[in-house]
Amino acid sequence: MKQLPAIGMALSGGGVRGAAHAGVFKALEEHGIGITQLSGSSAGAMAGALYAVGYKPEDILEFFKTNANNIFQWRHFARSKPGMLDSDQYAELFEPWLKDHTFETLNKKLHICVTDVLKGEIRFFSSGELVRPILASAAIPGVFTPVDIDENWYIDGGTMNNFPVEPLIGTGDIVLGSFVSLKKALDRSELTSTLQLLNRASDLSFIAVSLQKFKYCDLVFAPPELWEYGIFDTKKVDEIYQIGYEHACRQMDSLLALLEPMEHYGKGASRL
Repeated sequence: MKQLPAIGMALSGGGVRGAAHAGVFKALEEHGIGITQLSGSSAGAMAGALYAVGYKPEDILEFFKTNANNIFQWRHFARSKPGMLDSDQYAELFEPWLKDHTFETLNKKLHICVTDVLKGEIRFFSSGELVRPILASAAIPGVFTPVDIDENWYIDGGTMNNFPVEPLIGTGDIVLGSFVSLKKALDRSELTSTLQLLNRASDLSFIAVSLQKFKYCDLVFAPPELWEYGIFDTKKVDEIYQIGYEHACRQMDSLLALLEPMEHYGKGASRL
């Protein structure tokens, strides 16, 4: 029997745009392509964890749809903590999905990227408790409180690393990426104030770090249409999922061309 390829995938953050990752998973499954290792920040950590457990793309879509409208509720507001919403209160959202799971129980290797806000360092979790690193990786600064793990404070992995490809480099045959945070080109008329210019410069600086790391991937799924959707655009989750799926389908010939020459496959062999 021929050996199956080791395929890693890096998943960016992006709020509810993370539902597009599930659309990409669906396209891959329809073409018989299995992912063996995942690395994610923020929404990418959520989607990656659910996929690593064994949930189907449609299940992951349902997770985003079910919980998108549960973010801003009065009972989640923080008291005596930096941040508007208490990250610890959101553990209950994962209870039905990830109960009793650790990194060691997953079906696929998973790396979750977080930011150590006190030390100013990037950290990856890949063993032990699962839910709290996910909460930390999605703790958007200013919106959610830092998550305490072993007396360290962690916030959104995307703060320092929104495209966490590093754990995948050199570990397999193919490295893929799913990036959901592209920005559109602007017209001069859209930059009419100092604040607009500063916000645009900040956005470009943030995204540039991720774009520079695309070179470490054999192929990156990055739907340009997602620039129209905000990170809290909770009523558009179905549309976002479909955009991810359709974009990945359009890129599938390129991915299959990468896989075809690999001697792991016999002609017509399943890639799952």
